[in-house]
Amino acid sequence: MRGLLLLLRKYNYVLVFILLETLAIIMLSNNNRYQHSILVNANREITGTLFEAVEGAREYMNLGATNKILVEENTRLRNRIRALDEQLGDTVVNSGQVGDYFFFPAEIVHSTLYKQFNYLTINKGRRQGVASDMGVIGPQGIVGIVLESSDNYSTVIPVINRDFRLSVKISKNNFVGILSWEGMSHRVASLNEIPFHADVAIGDSIVTSGYSAVFPEGLFVGNVKEVEQQEGNFYIIRIQLGTDFQKLFHVNVINNFNREEQVELEASLKQ
Repeated sequence: MRGLLLLLRKYNYVLVFILLETLAIIMLSNNNRYQHSILVNANREITGTLFEAVEGAREYMNLGATNKILVEENTRLRNRIRALDEQLGDTVVNSGQVGDYFFFPAEIVHSTLYKQFNYLTINKGRRQGVASDMGVIGPQGIVGIVLESSDNYSTVIPVINRDFRLSVKISKNNFVGILSWEGMSHRVASLNEIPFHADVAIGDSIVTSGYSAVFPEGLFVGNVKEVEQQEGNFYIIRIQLGTDFQKLFHVNVINNFNREEQVELEASLKQ
C-alpha cells in the first residue's frame, strides 16, 4: 500500500492531466455530434482490429483440429467416390462393404527425406487395422506401402526409397511401366519399361495400374517431367511426383478387402 501511495504521489500531476483530458474529451463528444461520431468510429476501428487479431490467433491455434476435421472429411468423400465408381462398374458387394477398397486416415509422426532408403512412421497400427503391404496415399498422390506394424504404429516405405517398385500406367493410353526412385530429388521418380512405340509426352498423367493388391487402379502418381530415348527399346522417363513429402502430414491407408485372396492365388501360380 505504501508503494502505491508513493507511486501516486510521484506521478500525481501526470494522472491529474490524463483525468482532465479524459473528462474534456467526454464532454466534447457529448456536446458535439461531429466529435462524437469521430470517437465512435475510432473506437469501432480499434476494437475491430483487436477482435480481428484475437480471432486470427484463435484460428491459428485451432489449425491442427481444423486439419484433422478436413482429413476425416476427405477420407469419407474418398470412400464414397470409390464406392460409387465401383457401383457404376457393377462391382459385387462383399461382406456388407461396397467395393473392394476402404480408406482410413493416419498422421505421419516421423519421416526421413534425404536418405537413399527413406521411411515414414504413421500413428496407426495393428489395433487400428493396419497390416503389411497396405497402400498409403496423400492428398496429392500415392505415398508408399506399409512395411510392418506394431500395435499402434506402422512404418511405410515411401516412393522415395531405392527399394520401392510399383506398377503404374500412362493414363491416356494405358501403357504400363514400373515406377522406381533413383535416389536424387524427393519430387522426381523414374518410369521404366515404356516402349518407344508408346505415345508419351511431357505433362502426361501417370496413375496406378491396378496390377497389384496394394493400390486400386487410377490413383494419381504424378506427371511426366522428362522423356529421353536410349539405346534399346524403352524410353527414359522421369516423373514429377504429385506428393511433396516435405509438406506431407496426413495420409490415408488403403485396405483391400480381397488382398489376401489375390495374393494367395498369385502365390499358388508361382509354385
